[in-house]
Amino acid sequence: MTTSAFSTAFVRVPIAPHAIIQDIDWTRLTQLIQQPQFLEALYIASPALYDEAIKLDTSRLPDEKNKRVVYSLIKYLSRYGTRCTPFGLFGGFSTLPITNSATSVRIDPTVRIRKVIRLDMNYLCALAQDLEKHGAIRSFLRFFPNNSLYQINEQYRYVEYRYNEFGSRVHQLSSADFSAYLETVLERANTGATVHELAATLISDEISEEEADGFIEAMLAAQLLVSELEPALTGDNFLFQLIDALAAIHTRHPSEEVQDVLNLLRDVAVGLANVEESTDDTSTEKFTAIEEKLSQLPTPFDRKVLFQIDTYLPETEGQLNKGLLNKLMAKIPSLLKLTPTGHETLDTFRDKFFEKYEEEEVPLMIALDPEIGVGYPAGGQKSDASPLLDGISRFASTPESQNVTIPKEHHFLLRKLADAQLSGTYQIEITEDDLRQFEPVQATLPLTNTALFSVIREEGREKIILESFGGVTGTYFLGRFGHTDPSVLQLLREISQTEDQARPDVIFADIVHLPEARTGNVIIRPALKDYQIPFLGKASVDKEHEIPVNDLMISVRGNRIRLRSKTHNKLVAPRLSNAHNYANLDSLDTYHFLCDIQAQHEQRVICYVGGAYSHLFVFNPRITLDNLILSEAQWHFRDTHVKSLVTTFKQNNWPLLREALAQWRTQYRIPRYVSLVNFDNELYVDLENQWLAETFMNEIKSLDKFTIKEFLHRSDTSVVQSSAGWHTNQFVVAFNNTADVAVPNTSTPKPQPVTDNVARKFSLGSEWLYYKVYTGIKTADYLLTEVLNPITERFKAAGWVDKFFFIRYGDPHHHFRFRWHFTKPDRIGDVIHEVHEALAPFLQNKTVTSIVNDTYNRELERYGRHSIDTIESFFHADSQSILNFLSMIEGAEGEECRWRFGMKLMHDLLDQAGFDWKQRIAFTEQQSHYFGKEFGYNATQKKQLDARYKAIEPAIDELLNEANTEHEFLYDICHQRSEQVQPMIDYIQSLQEQGALSMSLENLLSSLIHMTVNRLFRSRQRFVEYSLYYHLHKHYRAVYGRTVLAKQSVTNVVQTC
Repeated sequence: MTTSAFSTAFVRVPIAPHAIIQDIDWTRLTQLIQQPQFLEALYIASPALYDEAIKLDTSRLPDEKNKRVVYSLIKYLSRYGTRCTPFGLFGGFSTLPITNSATSVRIDPTVRIRKVIRLDMNYLCALAQDLEKHGAIRSFLRFFPNNSLYQINEQYRYVEYRYNEFGSRVHQLSSADFSAYLETVLERANTGATVHELAATLISDEISEEEADGFIEAMLAAQLLVSELEPALTGDNFLFQLIDALAAIHTRHPSEEVQDVLNLLRDVAVGLANVEESTDDTSTEKFTAIEEKLSQLPTPFDRKVLFQIDTYLPETEGQLNKGLLNKLMAKIPSLLKLTPTGHETLDTFRDKFFEKYEEEEVPLMIALDPEIGVGYPAGGQKSDASPLLDGISRFASTPESQNVTIPKEHHFLLRKLADAQLSGTYQIEITEDDLRQFEPVQATLPLTNTALFSVIREEGREKIILESFGGVTGTYFLGRFGHTDPSVLQLLREISQTEDQARPDVIFADIVHLPEARTGNVIIRPALKDYQIPFLGKASVDKEHEIPVNDLMISVRGNRIRLRSKTHNKLVAPRLSNAHNYANLDSLDTYHFLCDIQAQHEQRVICYVGGAYSHLFVFNPRITLDNLILSEAQWHFRDTHVKSLVTTFKQNNWPLLREALAQWRTQYRIPRYVSLVNFDNELYVDLENQWLAETFMNEIKSLDKFTIKEFLHRSDTSVVQSSAGWHTNQFVVAFNNTADVAVPNTSTPKPQPVTDNVARKFSLGSEWLYYKVYTGIKTADYLLTEVLNPITERFKAAGWVDKFFFIRYGDPHHHFRFRWHFTKPDRIGDVIHEVHEALAPFLQNKTVTSIVNDTYNRELERYGRHSIDTIESFFHADSQSILNFLSMIEGAEGEECRWRFGMKLMHDLLDQAGFDWKQRIAFTEQQSHYFGKEFGYNATQKKQLDARYKAIEPAIDELLNEANTEHEFLYDICHQRSEQVQPMIDYIQSLQEQGALSMSLENLLSSLIHMTVNRLFRSRQRFVEYSLYYHLHKHYRAVYGRTVLAKQSVTNVVQTC
């Protein structure tokens, strides 16, 4: 794998230097909480605490009541001087070049900062809903269909939401009966229409204007229609969107009421712009002036979250060292050995989908429908929540008795942690020698991804404290900051364009969805992709570049889920270009799926050494790999570990508490400087400082459990400085992994027109009869050859059926599927009776556990509408040949013949398709590579496969040259099959020449071979198929080298002479 870093880094720092919180006492504390810059930041973060701070009597030590206020102020001061996460006016950011110079950053937030301010999205969404109801506005708004809408038979289904008592959106899957009236309104609304224009489509002799208006209002109330005032999450500031929409209405239909609202909103916009420009003004009056303006509108607001501010630091100088990143990239193979792989939720969905639909392509919304489809996660019921559960998270707690599942990649780390408990080791140093015992991970990385880390300098060497490395796009941490500065937007566009250029065969499309109004504060971002997938959200691109969810088709090919746009007939790759933590929330099925599928079969996480296993021990040592700190030392405590500490704290005696803390630290080897960790929030603590230690105790006194970790930033290790002192730091760097991406053929086969005369499904009583017979893998061979094959021959001889075929399945239980095609459907009853009579003894003795009649669902997408009849004839010839072969083998010698027969059938099919040596080599190499990724191809496996090839190479030569007289029966069956299927291959190739084949010939041949291997082998068919391709590929290369290339060399020599 080849990885390179983009040339620009994103740096995050606290606005204040660490000195602001270091060795703090009451005198300094009272001075700090009166600083204008801090008070302005506090007002934005917590107006209520700001009011308390202003009233606080700083002339004397606080009493018990005021200590609560002081502890809260210390938490904000701690954040002001230690937390890098952008948060209002507490943390800022900038961009830096990546160069060969040592990492060094100089900031000066005291000189000039850029405040980029927006109003809270929750408030703006509520305002938009109130404006939608405004009499002077509603009549002139344009309405559009709810973009979650899809149709199932005579019913529309869609997602609507209500607000619970906590002000949160609760989504539910709703339905509406199909009607011509509903269809008419929805069709008219596609391009946007007012309520009067929509009602006009219904008015007739039978329907009055009043009835039409009532119908439209009912559709609005049911959320079948949504207004143009919905926020575009990949567009301008939502306030500007509202102003533009109202201005357009006022231009078309002048109104004093609309003008008043417009003037007010424009004044607010001007006020926000003034705040952004007032770099030296730290007063709060400018904010209260805006609040007063907003108070004139009917929509209430929460002062605590009204203003959303991002702080950009334009006066930032310095660079991030390129060599440091090179070392990080060089460690990717090692880090992958420690990181779990796979995506259980997506894999389960894929398997359930294939079980239900096989390779049929179906509308995405049908597949995700929890009632008639598979749902997502498969079998989930998130769209049917009871109001009783409002405000209750599924992840609220974890049962104490829950088993801890430890992925195999973490067994090594668990052993290291266990050893550290015995030896008292404070730091686990993982070496490359340690990791050589593990095979290299053959992982495919996303086209771009990102790392979040801090840099410290110790003993003249730069070290990385790695917090996160991975993701599915390099825009992950950066997307929501794209509006703050052109340098950030330029970096985002560079990342996005790199992805687009790497896969021109795919449409990359931004996912546009608003799960919660307030979530809009972190998911709003610039439009980075040409296409967008809106789902309960408003796209910011034109209609030609919108991909509605009901335009998406889903299928499973091989081991991969494919999304295709019907309109564009191209594969679609959804992208979420922000850091919304969708997976840990009750996200809607469709949104969850679109986000999950971003990087199927790609390694989302490059470094993850945490996990449930780490909580098995109180103390987890620091974990390092060369200059990478993968995890700081951590302590996982329960309330029983600090019971005496809490008791001492409540005595309000600092000397006693200091002594108790010292003993506690000695017992658990806790350093002086730590951070209290609560998910992604961290509180810096100096356990020898009274005010910081008491704040810490106040936080943990009521907790059942908590985690602390060592704080590694120091004045002598810092790489970020300002005139006021040193700062902590975080860097975000995006990585480009596209160098190894092979750009596939960008041509997409033309979809065949759906014709009524090509049936897809055949149930009992149709021309196909289909049974599933559940039995053991060895018994299956007996039933197929000794029971079903003889009676099928009788059916054919009687003229009842003309063809049959079978396949084997192992999911969910071992069974085979047998299908008969009738020329005389009136004899189906006779066939059913004979089949049941033949299998009854095996049901009686329990060697067959179940016989199930089912519907035959043709795989038209996989095999083509024009070619499906021919393919079924091929399956018949293939099945008959395999049953004839199976009836002639037995024992260990028979199993040796089985793989030879399979390889000969594969070789003969390629020969019949007219493949020359180069085509055979290319085809088998491609298939071998495909299966190799599935089965973890690595150096050890290669060695094993090569050794096996060396052992069977003479047998392969003998087989393909038909040189073993003892295998004449095998050759005869192959010849008979070749004669039977040659006309079918010719017909398929003629379809290809006419452009009527819906897939490439190579893909079709791989499908036919796949089914042959499935029929012939009893178990582990995919791994057998992999081995056959691998060995055939090596054989083809060897023969090509011995004959074709050698002959060319001789010819060249002769010509030279």
